[in-house]
This record gives sequence, structure tokens and C-alpha cells, in this order.
Amino acid sequence: MTNEDYVSFETAKLLKEKGFGGECFSMYLTPKPHSGMGDPNEAKIAPHGRDSHYYDGYLYQCEAPTLQMAMKWLREVHHKFICIDEHYYVIDKISHIADGFSYSFDIKHINSIYKQDGFTSYEQACEAAIKYCLENLI
Repeated sequence: MTNEDYVSFETAKLLKEKGFGGECFSMYLTPKPHSGMGDPNEAKIAPHGRDSHYYDGYLYQCEAPTLQMAMKWLREVHHKFICIDEHYYVIDKISHIADGFSYSFDIKHINSIYKQDGFTSYEQACEAAIKYCLENLI
């Protein structure tokens, strides 16, 4: 798994603030001040379950969910559906009748044609949509 498969540190902190509590396979750590391990404002992704010496000089900040974990949490807990295509958007306030499949959507277009808005990958568009939900809809 590459770092682009995870939400950014900034988004991970927003998820924590908004109540995301799922345990992830990885977490964000920052160097302890004056540890000589790097800038205390910059986080790194580290796997859970390593020998405790692996984390010497670092402080746990929050879980590091993947983009898919964050999108699943938004969908299951807050009923925010993120759709990524040439126009990416969030479906907000969805309601349905279970067996009758009657749906009501309130679609929030975040940006039109994400490639024209500076996003060069699907992952960048997902990150922007997750952040939009956290900052504007929850």
C-alpha cells in the first residue's frame, strides 16, 4: 500500500475530531520535540503491531485510515456517498425505502471535472471529497 492510499494527516485529524474511531492497520506518528527524529509538525505513517522500539522518539497522533475506510465510515455513519468520475460529487441526505428502492438525493458537486481542478489522480479527488464532507457536511 502506498501513502496515497491513505488520507492525509490533516484529514486524519479531521476524521478523529468528527468521531472516526475505527482501528486501522496504520497510524500517524510525529517526532517528539527535541528527539532529533525530524520536524514535530510532520507526520509519518507507521504500521500497528511493531516492536515498541520502532516507535522510540515518536508520538502517536491518530489512526491512518485508507481512503476507502474513510469513505465507508462517511457512508455508513453519516450517509454521505462520495462518487468519483469526471465530475466528482457527494450525495448528501439520501433516503430510501428498503424494498421499494425509492431514493431521494441531495447532490453536492464539489468541483466539476476534477482533472481540470488540479487533481491528477482518483486518490486526490477522493481526498478532496472526504475533506469537503468533514468540513462542510458533518
